[in-house]
Formats: sequence, structure tokens, C-alpha cells
Amino acid sequence: MSRENTKSNTENVLEISNLCVEYRTRDSVVKAVNGLDLTLKKGQALGVVGETGAGKTTTGLAVLGLIPNPPGVVTEGKIVLDGQDVLTKDARYLRGIRGKQVSMIFQDPMTSLNPVLPVNEQIAEVIRTHNKQLKPKEALEAAGDMLELVGIPRDRGGEYPHQFSGGMKQRVVIAIALACHPDVLIADEPTTALDVTIQAQVLEMMKELKKQYGTSMIMITHDLGIVADICDEVSVVYAGRVVEHGTLEDIFDHTLHPYTEGLFNSLPNMADRTQRLKPIKGLMPDPSNLPEGCAFCPRCNYAKDICARKKPGRLWSNDTHYVECHLYNEKNINSGEVLKGE
Repeated sequence: MSRENTKSNTENVLEISNLCVEYRTRDSVVKAVNGLDLTLKKGQALGVVGETGAGKTTTGLAVLGLIPNPPGVVTEGKIVLDGQDVLTKDARYLRGIRGKQVSMIFQDPMTSLNPVLPVNEQIAEVIRTHNKQLKPKEALEAAGDMLELVGIPRDRGGEYPHQFSGGMKQRVVIAIALACHPDVLIADEPTTALDVTIQAQVLEMMKELKKQYGTSMIMITHDLGIVADICDEVSVVYAGRVVEHGTLEDIFDHTLHPYTEGLFNSLPNMADRTQRLKPIKGLMPDPSNLPEGCAFCPRCNYAKDICARKKPGRLWSNDTHYVECHLYNEKNINSGEVLKGE
């Protein structure tokens, strides 16, 4: 997402601008997403990284129009998918684009499948929804093709979810999401419930499918290793807002935001097993009572007086890399050196 790409651009298949989402209950208002901006280019993969509760999944649900209302309310922003603002569309339109223009791999494959339907019928249901001229037998044949595409033998299509392992269930979920070859695939922690070996297999398969179909992908995760393996660009999300964005090289080699630095410091050093981990102190702020200034201020090792009073603006290091942090100004942003005084 460069400065030019923040504007409407034919290279962008998805543009999210100033998205704000609240969950309103009788007792409080939970501000889950707070002015979030994301841009996804055609054929590329964008990693959305952050701790649990950062607003990543809520953003994905908003794209598909699946925010539960009540209590969820989109209070502000635009979500432009293939030139149309989905936030202005009715339920019928949204049903028409789910699975066809945009699909989502949900976080837990164990609960994403219908336990009383064979897996090939669940895939066929998606196919027939968007290809009503197909006969049931033809849809089941196409479902078998999708199973084979994700590495499951066609003859297992008549089996039920409980007859599959966790990794195989995730492959079925991916087959459902890709059944109609969507323009955008949102993968919400797609490997969290899988062991390391199966995780590697699923990620490799997703890379191959992305390459084969040219699908644009949003990878929602807290695992920076997955981001390095799959993604082209990275958005670091904290308290419902992107605090740093850039290419893989920008984020991994020229880290600017203290939160991004904290995420990297929390990773084990494989070259030095004696080095202790440096977890980020404290916890995510209560989304129903966010700080007045920078949301990361209470946990930041570099916090200054202004951080507690005023939200930081956006500064660009180059055409692909920006940060929202008071430690930088127009003069020092390119050097990466933080300001010592206010």
C-alpha cells in the first residue's frame, strides 16, 4: 500500500478505508476496529498481524457483511470490493458475493463444517449457489474435483467431518472457500489448530493454489513465520488500527513501530538458544476504555508525554512503508532513529 495505492486504483481488488466497528451492549461499547485502512492488490497476499483482540477477525467479517447485528455496528468507513462499497449493499447482494468474489477460511476447522452432511455435499452446496444451472450430480462431480485439488481422494467425499483429521478438515474448509474461485480469499488463522507438520503442508498447498488461480489473499495471523513464508506485504494491527505497514523487507528489515519491534523480540532466537525471550509487557487495552492518546502507550518502552495525550499521525518512510508513532517526524523517519525528547 503505497501513497498512490491509498487512492482508488485498478490494481487493487480490495480497499478498506477508515473502518470503525463497535459492539454495543447494555453495559458498554466495545470499539473493536478504530479507523483501520487496508489495501489488497490483485494476485498478492497481505499479512494482517497482531495479538488476539486486535480487531483482525472483525475486519474480515466486515468484508463479508457478517458482523452480527446486534450487537455489532459498522459506524464509519468504506469497504470497496471490485469497485463496489459492500457497506452500502443489502443482504441479497452480500449473499451473492460470498464464495464467489470473496471467501473466508474461518479460524477453527473443527466447528466450520456441518457435522451431519457429507463433505462433498457441503462443497457442492457452494458451487450450486453460484452456478444454479448445474444439476446436483454435476455439482458433486465438481466438488470431487475440489477435494482432489486440496489433496483428498475423491472417493472420500461421501464421508462426514468426524471421519477426517484436523488437517484434512482444514483442507475441506479450503476446498469450500475456493470452490468458486473467488477474487479474494481471507484466511483467518488457518493453521492455528494444526500440528507443525500438517501446518506446513496446508501452507504449501495455499501457496500453490494462490499461484494457480491468481487469488488475492489476506492472511490473518499472529505468526510472523507464516507471514514471511506467504505474504508480499504486512499490516501490523493494534487496538483496531494499522500502526505500521510495508513490504516484507520494510517490516522485517526496517522495523519502525515499538509494537512491531516487540513482536519480533518475542520470537525465540534459533541461533542462540541461551537468549531469553523479551515479551511485550502488559496487556492489550480494554476496547471499551481505550487510552486517549496512542493505544500502545501504556506498554511502550519509548513512550513520551505526548503519547498519552495525542494520537499519532501517519508518516511515510518510503512509497510502501508507513508508521503511526510519535517517535518519528519528517526528518528522522528515514534514518529509523527515534526522537529523544518530545
